Amino acid sequence: MSWVRGSVVAGDGHRIGYEICKPVADPERPATMVFLPALGVPLSYYTHLFDVWTGDGHQVVGVEHRGQPLSPITGIRRGRFGYSDMIRRDLPAIFDLPEVRRAPRVVLVGHSMGGALALLSAAAGTVSPDAIVTVATGTSWCSAEFGTRRRVQRYLGIRVVRAVTGVLGYWPGHRLGFAGRQPSTVMRDWAYEASHGRFRLHRDPFDYETALSRLSTPRLMLGIDGDDLINPRAVALLAKRAADAARLQVRVSGDVNHFSWARRAPADVARPIGQWLAQLT
Repeated sequence: MSWVRGSVVAGDGHRIGYEICKPVADPERPATMVFLPALGVPLSYYTHLFDVWTGDGHQVVGVEHRGQPLSPITGIRRGRFGYSDMIRRDLPAIFDLPEVRRAPRVVLVGHSMGGALALLSAAAGTVSPDAIVTVATGTSWCSAEFGTRRRVQRYLGIRVVRAVTGVLGYWPGHRLGFAGRQPSTVMRDWAYEASHGRFRLHRDPFDYETALSRLSTPRLMLGIDGDDLINPRAVALLAKRAADAARLQVRVSGDVNHFSWARRAPADVARPIGQWLAQLT
């Protein structure tokens, strides 16, 4: 495997970092995987997953979200970017890279929030992948939880996020153990969907829910056994909103959670993705 690290200028002038991992051999030129990490997770966390994909002959284009090491933001507290900026400014710039633009087949893959961004960007038409795959992506809505206790815990957690972000002007997730340090707009977009069970992005009038319901791009939504944040019902509810996307619950080897599958069992997750793509072909 060989890799190239670079950056591209987004629509508002911010530089978005990326890594391109190329396989050693590329006889049949399989799909290029454009990958979006989870909220607050650096791209470097997914190295083992990228190794699996390049071992299968795929080219991987990993995208670093704003505020992470390859896409630094000066003064997160003053930052006002949200989901809409990533959907309408960052991803189109990535898709304009020659490695993506000239690829014979592009699959947009996202983990957790990255999966939501993949669905929303395709629904809005800001990018046009040949297929979409989400991993451990589902609604954060309270009602998706099983049991009153879990629903109350999720509800209170959302209230804490909104209250702390409102007081400080940003979310100090690096201190509180969730999502890393994030600007208020990102957390506002996350909290709205978590509170209402639908997407409405800050200062973006586009009707994402209607667009999701009309999405025709082939899409697969994977749930992970052992996921402590997104259960199968949460995946199913969002899949229904995304024009009844195909779903698959993945059983992995060993103990994993919402994040650790990427390091402990990446092949177990990559395998069904490859099988699904083969069926599409």
